[in-house]
Amino acid sequence: MKKLLTATALLGASLLLTACGDATPATPARSNEIVVVNPAAQHGWMAGVLYFAEEAGRDVDNFRILTSTDIAGQAAQLDELIAQNVGAIVLQPHTYEIALAAERVIDAGIPLILFNRYAEVDYTAYVAGSNFQMGAESARKIGQGLGGQGTVITVANPSAGSTSAVRNEGFASVMDAEFPNITRVEMTVANFTQEAALSSMADVLVANPHIDAIFSIDDETSLGVLQAVREAGRTEIQFISGGGGAQTYFNEIYTETGITLFSATYSPRMMGDAIRVAQRIVNGETIGELDSNNQWIIPPTIVTRDNVSQFFAPGSPY
Repeated sequence: MKKLLTATALLGASLLLTACGDATPATPARSNEIVVVNPAAQHGWMAGVLYFAEEAGRDVDNFRILTSTDIAGQAAQLDELIAQNVGAIVLQPHTYEIALAAERVIDAGIPLILFNRYAEVDYTAYVAGSNFQMGAESARKIGQGLGGQGTVITVANPSAGSTSAVRNEGFASVMDAEFPNITRVEMTVANFTQEAALSSMADVLVANPHIDAIFSIDDETSLGVLQAVREAGRTEIQFISGGGGAQTYFNEIYTETGITLFSATYSPRMMGDAIRVAQRIVNGETIGELDSNNQWIIPPTIVTRDNVSQFFAPGSPY
C-alpha cells in the first residue's frame, strides 16, 4: 500500500534509493511521546479537559496536545502522528466518524486510548465517566432527601444526544424502582448554557406553582436554573442537582444555604487519568483499572457542601 506522508513526517527521514532511483522514506523509530488529540475548546467542559490535559502532561517527559475544529482536521492529525510513529495517542473524537482514521492508528501498532466519546475501533483502552450512574446517584440523593414524596422537574437537552438521554435514563430507572410516589415533570433546554436554562426554567416556574427539586443534568445548566429560582423567589425548592464539574457551580454549592445544591461528577479531570493510562502502556505496565473490554468507566462522585472544597481548581476555565 502506498503511504502518504506529510512534509513534517518526511523531514529528517532517511531515504533508501532503489535501483530505479525511486526513494522510499524509512519509518522513524517508535518514540515514547504521548500525544493528546482533542477538539478545540468550544465550550466550558472542553476547555476544562484541555486545562487538565496540560496539568497531567507536566508529569510526562515527552508530551504535546493537538486540537482541531472539525473531524477532517482531526483525521489529518492522526495520519501525521502515524507517520511520526509516536508512542501513544489519547483521542477524544469529534464524532464517531473518526473511526476509520482511528483504526489506521491501531493498524500502525500505536496504542490508542479513547477518552469520553466512543468510536467503533479496536482501541487499546477507553476511559470515560458514567452518564447513567450520574443520573442514578442524583435520583437517590433527591429521592432520599424528599422522603420519597414530592414533585421533581427533570431537565433534558435533546441537542446533547446520548449524554442527555442516558443521564435521564439513569435518573428514571432509580425513581421508578425506589421512589414511585415522586411526580416528575420534564423540561427541555436548547443547550448546556446558563442562558438557555434561565429562559426555560422561568417558564416552568410559572407553569408549576409548587416544585420540590430540580434534576439538572449539567452544571452550567444548573447555574441558569438557580438564577431563575432566585429571581422568582421560590423558597419551597429543596434540591437542585448538577453534573460535570464546573468551578462556578462548585462555588455556589459551597456558599448557598437555602437550597441543597449538589453535582454528580463527569469531570474534565478524567483526561488526566487517560493520559496516565497511556503513559503506563508506553512503559509496558499492566492497567488493572481496565475491565474485560479494556474500558475504565469512572463512577461519579456526589459533590456537596461537605466535600466540595476537595474539587476546587482555581485555575480551571470550567
